[in-house]
Amino acid sequence: MFRTLRKPQFLKIYLIPLLATGIGSMSWSVSILYALELGADIFQINLITTIRSTMSILLVVPFGILSDRFGRRPMVLYPRIIMLVGTLIRAFALNPTHLLLAAFVGGFAGGSYFPILLSMIADIAEPQEQQESISTLFFFSSVGMVCGPLISTLLLNLPQTTLRSIYQLGAIAEALVLIYLATQIRETHPPIASDQPLGYRESIMEVLRQSSFQGLLVMAFLYFFSRAVIQTYIPIYASVDLKLSNAEVASLSIYRNFAIMLIRLSSATYLTRVSIRPYLLTVLLVGGVTCLAAPLANNYFFIILLFFLSGISFGAVMILSNTLVAKNSRPENRGVANSMLNVGQSSGNLLKILTSSIAETLGLFPVFLMGGVIGLIAIIPILLTKDERDP
Repeated sequence: MFRTLRKPQFLKIYLIPLLATGIGSMSWSVSILYALELGADIFQINLITTIRSTMSILLVVPFGILSDRFGRRPMVLYPRIIMLVGTLIRAFALNPTHLLLAAFVGGFAGGSYFPILLSMIADIAEPQEQQESISTLFFFSSVGMVCGPLISTLLLNLPQTTLRSIYQLGAIAEALVLIYLATQIRETHPPIASDQPLGYRESIMEVLRQSSFQGLLVMAFLYFFSRAVIQTYIPIYASVDLKLSNAEVASLSIYRNFAIMLIRLSSATYLTRVSIRPYLLTVLLVGGVTCLAAPLANNYFFIILLFFLSGISFGAVMILSNTLVAKNSRPENRGVANSMLNVGQSSGNLLKILTSSIAETLGLFPVFLMGGVIGLIAIIPILLTKDERDP
C-alpha cells in the first residue's frame, strides 16, 4: 500500500473515490429516508434505486470501449458532470417523481465511474502492484464511505438540518470535485492507433470467451442481488418496523462502511499474498448468511452487526473480483472487462425490483430469505471455475 502512495500519479487517482464516494455516501445514507419523506412507496423506492443500474447495463460497456479507444480521462469527467445534474434535481425535489427523474438523468453517467478508475490503476501498475493498488483504491473509497454517512449523521443531529440540506451540500461538493478532475487528472491510456481496431462485438466476445470471467459475471449477478436486498430493506425495516430515528438509520451506513474500510486496508497491506479463490468463497458465504439473519434483528445493535458483516463481505468481494479482472485483461480490453463486470453487478441490483410485490404482500421475511439463499448460490460459479493466474 505504502509503495504506491509514494507515487503522485497513483495518489491523484486514489483521491477521486475518496472525494466522490464521500459525497455520494453522504446522500445515499439518507436516500431512502428522503424518498419516504416525499411520499414514495416500496415500489417507487425500488424503482428509484434501480433506474441507474438499468441504464448502466446499456451504457457502461460502450463507455468501457470508448475508454479503451480514446482514453480514460474523458470517461471520468463526463459521468461526474451528469451526476452533478442529478444531485441538483434531488436537492430541490418535491415528490417521488422528481427523484425518479434525477435517477434517470444520473443513469446517463453510464453507471459507476469505478470501472474506468480500475482501468486507470491497472494501466500504471506493475503486475506485482495490481492487488495492492486496487485494494488501496478501494480503501480510499471506503474512507469516503465512512466520512459521508458520519457527516450526514452529525448534521442531522442539528435542529436546523433537513434531509434536503444534505443534498444541497452534496451538489456544492460535486462541483468542487469536478474542478479537481479537470485540473489534476492526466491520461493513463493514450488513444489506440490501429488500422484495424476490434469492433464493438469482438471486444466484448474476446472477454466473454474466458471461462474464469464467465464465472465472475454469474457470481456478481447473484451476489449483488443479495446485497441489494440488504441495502434496500434493512433501512426500511429499521425505520418502519423498529421505529429508529433518522439519525440512527443514517448511522448504519457508518458501521458498514467502516467494515469495508477495514477489510480494504487489510487487503492492501496484509492479505496481498493470500490465495484469491478461498478468500473470495469465504466472504461470499458471509454475505449470504448476513442476509438470512436479517429477520432476526430486533434492535439497533443487532442491525449494526449485520451491516458490519455485510460491509466485510462487500469490501472483499469488490477487491478480489476486480483483481481477477486486472490479472486476466490487457490494456486494449481492460475497460471492456471492467465494464462487463459492472454489468453483472448492475443486473443483480436491477433484479431486486421484482421483490417489491413480495415485500408489500408477504412482508420482508420472504425477501430476506430469498436474498440470503441467492447470496449463497453465488458461491457455485467460483467453485466451478478457477483462475489459472490465481497464486
